[in-house]
Amino acid sequence: MSIQYDKEILSNSNYTLKVNFSGIKDSIATAENLKMSIYSYSKTGAPLFSETLNYDQIKLLYHHLEQISIIRDSSSTISGKFIESSSEIGELVAKLGLNSKTNLLKSLLITLDKDEKISNILSALSDLEVDTLFAYQRCHDWKKEIENLQKLLELEDAGNIVQEINRHPDLHKYSAGQPEKIFQNWIDKNHLWIFGVEYVKKHDVRQISLYSEGDLLMESIDGFLDLIELKRPSNAIFGKVDVSHKSYYPSSDLSKVIGQCLYYLQKMDDIKLNLEKEYKIKIIRPRIKIITGRTNNYTDDQYSALRMLNCSLNNIEIISYDSLIKYGEKMIACYT
Repeated sequence: MSIQYDKEILSNSNYTLKVNFSGIKDSIATAENLKMSIYSYSKTGAPLFSETLNYDQIKLLYHHLEQISIIRDSSSTISGKFIESSSEIGELVAKLGLNSKTNLLKSLLITLDKDEKISNILSALSDLEVDTLFAYQRCHDWKKEIENLQKLLELEDAGNIVQEINRHPDLHKYSAGQPEKIFQNWIDKNHLWIFGVEYVKKHDVRQISLYSEGDLLMESIDGFLDLIELKRPSNAIFGKVDVSHKSYYPSSDLSKVIGQCLYYLQKMDDIKLNLEKEYKIKIIRPRIKIITGRTNNYTDDQYSALRMLNCSLNNIEIISYDSLIKYGEKMIACYT
């Protein structure tokens, strides 16, 4: 099919608008030589304006027009999308910072009500773009939850968290009458992502009288039951260093929790058939995670001692609240 190098776009009683391609010889053009001129002249032939685009500018114009569905599809007489989108929303995210992207969305959506916004945005996006959009929203929510946990830890360090939490409206959703319950409320809202992809469901601990309300019964991705035991961040993991032997040992608080967990493991073996039958879960040597204490000021020796302690405990793992924050930050990094 032959292409007109000089094409009339518009003509009326006042002026004529044309497009002209140059730099083409024997129907062949190179990127270096190809030019497109847009020019206009009056009915008397007097020039009105002229502008010449190079190869890169021509491509930019072409790709921009190609993204508009009503132009791309010659059989369409109406655009099928409120927001014309490319196949890769990541390209937009890479080019737009958070603030500019937010302002752009606000300017696009300010005239629509809530239902129209949701409907029009989703209809304009491909499945990949919808998944990407939700991933970014998920990361935003997770970042906020990590910030909230850090605030809770600051309140715990400062003193009476039960009272002080009421001064922070963004933390009210975790409020409780006991410090441990406050942190349990945070875990309740975040248990399906803060441990990675390890857990898929939480079981109601109140239905199983073996456990206290401070415990979380979690179903792992392979269908087995695990337990999360929550204690306060203010509880020490290690007691005072044994100077004579240059070693660390579990604090009295942690020793009690470990003993409690060993009791749980024994009882689980005793009644596992009844639990499996009644609650439709699989029980084979459950793993127990103890969330307790802080490690933000630990030395290398203390981190090594904690590693050794975890390695020596069978099916029991001690996780500090600072490690929990690191888990969350790693999960967020995987989505950004």
